[in-house]
Order: sequence, then structure tokens, then C-alpha cells
Amino acid sequence: MDIGAIIREMHQIYSRNPEVAVRGQEFINILHRALSEDFRVRLPRSSLKRGVDVVEEANIYGSHKPKDVDVSVIDPSNGPLILIGVRSQMSSVAKNALTYYEDIIGECISLQDRFPMSVIGYVYLMPVNPIKPGKEDESINHSRYSQLYDAITGREGQAYKDIRGVYDQFAYMIVEFTANPPVLRDDLLNQNLRHDLKISTFIDRMIDTFKARHLFLDIFT
Repeated sequence: MDIGAIIREMHQIYSRNPEVAVRGQEFINILHRALSEDFRVRLPRSSLKRGVDVVEEANIYGSHKPKDVDVSVIDPSNGPLILIGVRSQMSSVAKNALTYYEDIIGECISLQDRFPMSVIGYVYLMPVNPIKPGKEDESINHSRYSQLYDAITGREGQAYKDIRGVYDQFAYMIVEFTANPPVLRDDLLNQNLRHDLKISTFIDRMIDTFKARHLFLDIFT
């Protein structure tokens, strides 16, 4: 994944029209596409031959209602193997972050109820400081937020199928969009996290978790 190219493209789209970019999904769809492409190149010919596919916005039925999952790896016989939610929050972070936190935990529970053996991940993108006009002075406590996301990461152990509300893997992307060019700021993550939250390792972590969980399924290279 060329993270630098991804965030430059996202910044260009957002700068043209922030409201349209976010509401119309054009902004975040760049990240969807990048994640999908990274999973797709990890599928060997044998997986493609059997019909394993990477799907964006797949309509997946959770425990109570269907959900359009941003990026999914789906086997035609065995259903969802990997499910990933993606979110960006470019302003009003202090106002909405805790509400969204509850939402993503609920989303996780719903999918785990239906697909306890699937590997479920989440990617959350925030700017170092909001770049939306009028919101530039808002301060974001990235150390605190990274601790919150760390707390809902790491579904593991022999009883993993009984765990709810904890993601297998999480990525917290902090981007300094005001830099030229925009840069990823992993240095703003809390230094005492229990889990790796870097986007640069996210795909590998998801696939490694899948391989460790499903020794009998040779899906990824």
C-alpha cells in the first residue's frame, strides 16, 4: 500500500469541496479501493479459481439487520472470511468520537454474532487537526483516542469465538493534511499501546490472524 499516494489523493479531493467529498463518499472510497487492492494481490490463483473475491460495500447480514461492509473477502462456499469497516472523521471529533466509538463496537458485535470465525477489522482516519474551514483550531487528543481503539483490539485465544465487541485488528490513521505533502503521523499514537495500530501493517496483521485461525484454509499467499 502506497500510503503517501493515498493520502495525497484524499487531500486533493477533500480540498476541492470538503462537504461533497465526505458526504458523497468519494474521499473515503480511495481508502476502500487501496485496501481492496492489497487484499486482492494476496489471493493466489487457486483462491481466485474457487471464486474467492474482494468486495467493496458488500451487503452483509449481521445479527439484527444488513450492513454494507466497506471491504470484505468472501468465499462462495464459506461466506465472509474477512470483514473491514472504514471511517474518516475530519471535524467535530470531540463532539462525535465517543458516539462513533459505541457505533463501531455495536457493528463489531453484530458481525461477530453472525460470523464468529471471520477476521474482523477496522480502519479509522483522523487529521492531526481538522482542516474543515472554521474548525482548524479544534484540538484532537490522539494519544487518548488511540488508547480507546487499543482497548477494543485483539480478539484472540482459544475462546475467541465467544468474544464480542473486540476487533481482531485495528488501524488508527492520523494524517497531517496541512503538510506539503500530507504525511502519516504514527508518532502521535500513544506509546504504551498493547497492540499495533499502524495502517502500514494492517493488511499483514489481518492475513496473519486469518492464517493462524484457519490452518485448513489456504486462501492467502
